[in-house]
Amino acid sequence: MTHTHTPEIDAVVGGAQHRLDTLRQTHERLDRIRFRVTSPDNLVTVVADGSGAMIELELADNLGSVTARVLASTITSVAAGAAAGALDHREGILQSLQASFTDS
Repeated sequence: MTHTHTPEIDAVVGGAQHRLDTLRQTHERLDRIRFRVTSPDNLVTVVADGSGAMIELELADNLGSVTARVLASTITSVAAGAAAGALDHREGILQSLQASFTDS
């Protein structure tokens, strides 16, 4: 039995391959998301990944100038900002993916 390739089949296969490549690229972009936020007083820096999880916490050497309560509040606030920024970035990537599938 001989199989012939028609232009329609080639177009379907090409479209599927393009979508698969786009999914792979999107996955890689999502894995690379890192969003860094530093407090205005430069005492706390947090880095969040694409899921909004804190993956780095940096504290300045001169923490003696703030109370534990203020430090905890600052960490929480900066972490929330980093998570929000990372999730906004993720949302942009996913919207781009959705648009690319809608356009094709």
